[in-house]
Amino acid sequence: MTWSVTIPSQPPSTNHMYIIGRGYRRGGIAYPKIVKAPGVESYQTMAAMVTRLAKPSGWKWDGGLLVLEYHFHLADNIDTDNAMKAISDSISDAIGVDDKWFLNRAMTKEWGLKGPQVRVEVTIG
Repeated sequence: MTWSVTIPSQPPSTNHMYIIGRGYRRGGIAYPKIVKAPGVESYQTMAAMVTRLAKPSGWKWDGGLLVLEYHFHLADNIDTDNAMKAISDSISDAIGVDDKWFLNRAMTKEWGLKGPQVRVEVTIG
């Protein structure tokens, strides 16, 4: 069974997904910590919500590989390998399947478009 989800807006690239932030130990001692960049968490939350809504009600993962085919319609030309990571993390969260079972494939890529979006087709491989 194949189903698809269209995620609106330009995805973040993993090159810009994390920054050095600040963590705190007991006693208030600060230390450097890697955290998600501003906007990444909200993009992934939105993408997971859209995926939950797009997933067919009768769809069930059987434990095999999942093929995810990405069709990028972008405002700016970005590295799609890095963008797939941010999206696959969101899909993984939404469907409850570890993304180590995903086979990610970038199928098409267009840029310079208004209304950027990414369509992902999910197939049990």
